[in-house]
Amino acid sequence: SRLGGAGCVTPGQRCSRGKGARWGPRLRTIGANSSAMDGDADAKRQKTEEGFVARPAQEGEEVKQEVKEEKVEVKEEVKQEVKEEIKQESQATPQEPQEKEQDAAPLTAPPLKEKVLFDTTDCMLNVVPSLGGKVLMPLTEGGLQYLMAGARCNVGIKTGRYFYEVKVIETLNPSEGLQRSNRTPMPRQLLKLGFSTLDAPLLLETDESVCFDSEGFFYCGKQRVPMSQRLCKDQVIAVLLNLDQSSPNKNTVSLFREGVRITPPQALPAGLSGKTLYPHVCFKNITVQANFGPPMVPLPFKCHMVGQAPASDAEHGVAPASDGKYEVIFPIAIPDEGTFDWLDDFLKKNPRYVELSDRAMGEWAERSGVFRNKNHSWKHCNDKPDLQTGLPLLDDFGARKILGVVAPTQPRNYVVMEIKSNLMKDERQHFIRKFKRPGFKLVAQVVMGEPPAEFKAAVHQILLEEKQKKADEEWQQRKAQRETERILRAREKEMEEVRRRAEEEALQRAQAEATAQAEAVRAHLIAQGGTELAATEPAEPSVEIIDGTQPVPPGEVKHDKDVPMEAPQQEKKVEEVEEPRPVVTLTDEEKAVCFKQKATSDLTSWTLGGNFARFCLPDADEGFDEIRYGWSPAEQCKEHLHKWILKNKILCRMEDILPSDWFHSKAAEWQKVLADWHSKQGEFAAKQAYETEEQKEEKKEVVDVMAVEDICNTVAAEPLFAKFTFEDWALLSLRLELHLLVHSFRRDANDEERVGIHENHLPFYYNKYYKKTFNVKHYGVETNLALLSYIKDTVQVNPETSVLQAMLKEDVENFDIFVKLTEVARRERMQKLEQGDESARLRFARPDEIRPEQHKGYKGQTGYKGQTSYKGQNYKGAGRGYQQKGVYQAGFKGYGSR
Repeated sequence: SRLGGAGCVTPGQRCSRGKGARWGPRLRTIGANSSAMDGDADAKRQKTEEGFVARPAQEGEEVKQEVKEEKVEVKEEVKQEVKEEIKQESQATPQEPQEKEQDAAPLTAPPLKEKVLFDTTDCMLNVVPSLGGKVLMPLTEGGLQYLMAGARCNVGIKTGRYFYEVKVIETLNPSEGLQRSNRTPMPRQLLKLGFSTLDAPLLLETDESVCFDSEGFFYCGKQRVPMSQRLCKDQVIAVLLNLDQSSPNKNTVSLFREGVRITPPQALPAGLSGKTLYPHVCFKNITVQANFGPPMVPLPFKCHMVGQAPASDAEHGVAPASDGKYEVIFPIAIPDEGTFDWLDDFLKKNPRYVELSDRAMGEWAERSGVFRNKNHSWKHCNDKPDLQTGLPLLDDFGARKILGVVAPTQPRNYVVMEIKSNLMKDERQHFIRKFKRPGFKLVAQVVMGEPPAEFKAAVHQILLEEKQKKADEEWQQRKAQRETERILRAREKEMEEVRRRAEEEALQRAQAEATAQAEAVRAHLIAQGGTELAATEPAEPSVEIIDGTQPVPPGEVKHDKDVPMEAPQQEKKVEEVEEPRPVVTLTDEEKAVCFKQKATSDLTSWTLGGNFARFCLPDADEGFDEIRYGWSPAEQCKEHLHKWILKNKILCRMEDILPSDWFHSKAAEWQKVLADWHSKQGEFAAKQAYETEEQKEEKKEVVDVMAVEDICNTVAAEPLFAKFTFEDWALLSLRLELHLLVHSFRRDANDEERVGIHENHLPFYYNKYYKKTFNVKHYGVETNLALLSYIKDTVQVNPETSVLQAMLKEDVENFDIFVKLTEVARRERMQKLEQGDESARLRFARPDEIRPEQHKGYKGQTGYKGQTSYKGQNYKGAGRGYQQKGVYQAGFKGYGSR
């Protein structure tokens, strides 16, 4: 059935008979004759064994010959009977209706002057037309073997009945390399052939096309229906389009194989009615021969081919460029400011332009049946998406590189959508050199500044639709919740009614039982008392007062027989007013939005941070034939780009910044000084252990901390940091570290326009310089601003720019000032605690309380993986600090390190 020869049984024949209806009698006849033949052979064999055992060899041969001749005669009889049965069945079987298509009348008008073929301008980039556009070959290297190839004919049919032929002359099995994947889309070889409109995508299965495929399916828009047997290599396949309104099969498309119809006429969708339809083929890993006339295999009826269509029935499709040049547009836009929205709108208005981008490559692969993982990837962005197909040849964009070489060789209109590259002069030159050919016109399309009203209206419409959709979902949820509550209330009423009826029935049963029991007791007493009870006057029965109401004989239970039960009050049905569907509108703030923010940014943070400072507009001497400014004039675009760069010099991180030697020397000096201070605090604590309480009370505290000249020797040789606790040392270190960080960043950035470190990037730069994590939760707070409030005497945040500003000059004489500031803050904190203000108490996490995994390097939201936590000699001192008198049992190891 796969080959589908002329003698194959069609699906209609198989369905018209029951299973075995045709072959059952024949098999029974063959079985009966075979039994008769076997019986004759047994008789011959028995006869030979009985009467011809002693005959000579010659007579034995004669017997064998006779048996053989009889067998041949029996077989001939069986064959003749089978033929007779087949003939009778064929006569009894109803004949299929004849072909409804009638022979076409001869054409009197001449055909189109243009040669009918598949032109390069209307083919996918991986299609190589040859032999005058009648043989289509695909590119299969570097992952292109997974992508469908498409081509549309340059002549379309607008009326009449015409067909074209296709033949697969070669099947390809390209290598997938050593890293073969099990996600290879199947089948490996595929052919689709049909018709489409001129503006339909070159990959079929859209609302603007109809087609059949080699797997036996028919595609009408996006619907796929099994229709025929599979198609094979070396078969001549014909697709017939019938737009003849006088034909019984008008507005249909049919498929023929080797001149035999294999599908009934399929109706065209209503959307294609009245439109010009062009022959269209899509294929993968095969070489296709297309024939537009004369036919290789004639159809059962006379029909003209597309190549014979006159101008009254056909029209030419893509017209060549008037000046012989095709445009290559380079959109130059600011990331995340309507870049791809502008591109989508441009391609919608200009469908003849081909997008060259990694985004287009991903969509091409997806429409070719390649699986793509939709999970979030840390390196995914709109400009360079992470395909995540599981096919190494596609994921490394090898196919994109091959197409980048092929594109300049195929004359057509292109849009080179490279956001980062188009904003950088050196990378623009790379593309300019590729397309600097006589057949192309290079255009720089600058899309910056204030977008036009049409663009903003489209953005506002999208925002309104999203807002309306969200409001509708909330409205549906509320509606469903109210319905659920209504059902629950109705169930509660039903249950209450059931309980009430059950109580009434139980009460009635109890009353009946009590009455029966009382009657039985009374009858029993009368039976026992006999005549005495009748002769004597009955005594007054003792009564029992229940609830202070009616007297009740003892032993009886009072029942409210005479008191009717209150009927359940019927609640008034309050008709619930159904909440109408909300109609949302945009607020003034939303109307001020010019660009729709997407879930995925155009560039990754590290790509943007490492390159945005070199973004620039194109100049006239770069090699562009024309520079167009679509939204704003040139001067406004330059000013807009400059402001955007200044803003991002604050908002973007410098991924490649490295600490200078000045920072390393200052950090090393700080480590030595800090270790010495720890040692001196330990020595003073040891001396203080031998002092009496009176001697300690006689010591006076320094009044003016900032006036102390020697912080290691104040009153009675007491260091100014003698009373520092773990929290004070941690804040002292934080003061010095952030002071050095802010000043070193300005030095290392070497850019006057970079005013400082943004508050949000503090953990990143802290890890970059000190090689250890920065976690504000270790300090008992939740935000960077809350932590910086502890050291506002050293570092503050600019409220306008959110940039860290150092309160001390870079060239401080020594580190004593940081100890003085820490001591002042400590005294203020202790004073608040003495006054009962518990909010001033610090709750820092000790190093031994921090889990080991919290010491790993900083990992930002964009995938930056810091190094392991800084171990070094951080704040270890000489191992002598805090070991005296149990103040601290272990040497101070530095806050935030292991």
